[in-house]
Amino acid sequence: MLIRLEIRDFAVISNIVFEPGKGLNVISGETGAGKSLIVDAIELILGAKASRNLIRTGSPSAFAEAVFDIADINDKEFAKILEDNGIEDNDGMLIISRTVYDSGKSVARVNGTGVTNAILKEISSRLVDIHGQHDTQAIFDESTHVKLLDRFAGDKCVNLHDRYVRCLKDFKDLVLRIKEISSSPDYLERRKDYLEFAVSEIENAAFKDGEEEELYDTKKKLSQNEALFESLINAQSYLSSDDSGANPVQSLNLASRELLKASQNDESLKEIAEHARTLSLDLEALQSDVDKVLSDRNFDEGMKERIEQRIGLLYDLKAKYGATIADINRFASESRIELDAIEKNKDILQELKKQRSVKEKELLKIAEDLSSERKSYAKKLEKAITKELSDLEMPDAVFEVNFVRREKARFFSASGIDDIAFRFSANPGQDVRPLSAIVSGGEASRIMLAVKNVLSGVDLIPTLIFDEIDTGVSGKASLAIANKLKAIAKGHQVLCVTHTAQIAAASDRGFVLTKKVEKGNTETVCTLLDPVAKISEVSRLLSGSDSDASIKLASDLIRSFEE
Repeated sequence: MLIRLEIRDFAVISNIVFEPGKGLNVISGETGAGKSLIVDAIELILGAKASRNLIRTGSPSAFAEAVFDIADINDKEFAKILEDNGIEDNDGMLIISRTVYDSGKSVARVNGTGVTNAILKEISSRLVDIHGQHDTQAIFDESTHVKLLDRFAGDKCVNLHDRYVRCLKDFKDLVLRIKEISSSPDYLERRKDYLEFAVSEIENAAFKDGEEEELYDTKKKLSQNEALFESLINAQSYLSSDDSGANPVQSLNLASRELLKASQNDESLKEIAEHARTLSLDLEALQSDVDKVLSDRNFDEGMKERIEQRIGLLYDLKAKYGATIADINRFASESRIELDAIEKNKDILQELKKQRSVKEKELLKIAEDLSSERKSYAKKLEKAITKELSDLEMPDAVFEVNFVRREKARFFSASGIDDIAFRFSANPGQDVRPLSAIVSGGEASRIMLAVKNVLSGVDLIPTLIFDEIDTGVSGKASLAIANKLKAIAKGHQVLCVTHTAQIAAASDRGFVLTKKVEKGNTETVCTLLDPVAKISEVSRLLSGSDSDASIKLASDLIRSFEE
């Protein structure tokens, strides 16, 4: 979860530190105080587009840094992403920073390691999920609905869809090859040249299953050993000679002998001579130990470069022939079979048509299985979201997942053989309609919260951020939203920017942003509310005043969430 956020020279923010805790963290404040700037800074850290407009007037750069506690994250893919990019776990902490310069360029670092924006997004997407006005609009986009359904369904649908996508690619490749052979007399010759080159390239590389993991493991160990080896070499060098070229071991031996001679004529020097002798023996032993360690290590300075080259070669082959070593080798195997067929002058076109027919049946079977599985989970999703909407003061709402089988001419799409879209009705007697037909901002916000709340139960993402989820709602609906956020916060860290008293009252930790002007400069301050200040802030949101009646109402409202 997010435990610390520091923002410097960011719009009207000079320097603030925001330290949320577990549960529900609520950010409030006057309009224009910069509440949403905290979300903007987090979005920047998550990989949002950088702009020089973010930089505070008069400053050369804007800076945002987030510290995440990842000790409890049990996500193997997340761990692999960090490992693949050479990012080490810093005692269970992950520090992500982003600096935006007045040139418009930005630099991102994760635990001190520079990363690209693509890697930053890949890492941060496992840590934080932001839901704001943009996300509410995204739910209106029907192309996202099948992805949301698959997220709810979990691994079974995700794995089926992955199989479907791979099978669809194979099917389209066969269709394309049949078309090329039919339209190009010299296609087979060109195809033969390509396959021979591909097989040769893959065979020469000779990658084995599991080698990719071994390469990255070796690379990591070499990086660690390189620093160790350098230290040992330096130690050996210091023991062997000083700047003048003298050997300290030999020098100490000579000094010891001279002191021994001197002690024979002067008994008072005997203790010094023995001390020198002991030091001489210890230094000889130390030099021997260091030499032995270096001999045993046998560090190969060229190994790291060879590993890097092999990783680069694998990256090139994956770009050409498959996502994994198994895929690459399978491509080579299938290419040999095809080459053999070409060499034997078989009727390639007829063979490919047979393969297309087999692949089409396989594709259809996977597509039907995927469709059936999705329909099963769609019923569960409908039930879950309808219940959420009822909790959010929409007791008569109807939520449906609509399936329309695609026409044969456009049967196989990237997502499957069905067009899937959410449908909604708010009131009895109304037909269910596309979500895009919703005109009420309050309805849109509550539908988005219902969908996100249901999905949060199956997500591994530890921190959820809601930016003004209460837009367009008031009264009982605001209270329902506050209760729903409180429920989500039992299993996730929740950050919420609000202008609603009910949500502020429900907070486990409340923060208020205030704006002040000093010497002509606007400054934003973030303050953690103590219990008394929290009552005052809820009172302000309720009535805009701190009258006795408003303070009592605020106290009662806060107490209702603590019972």
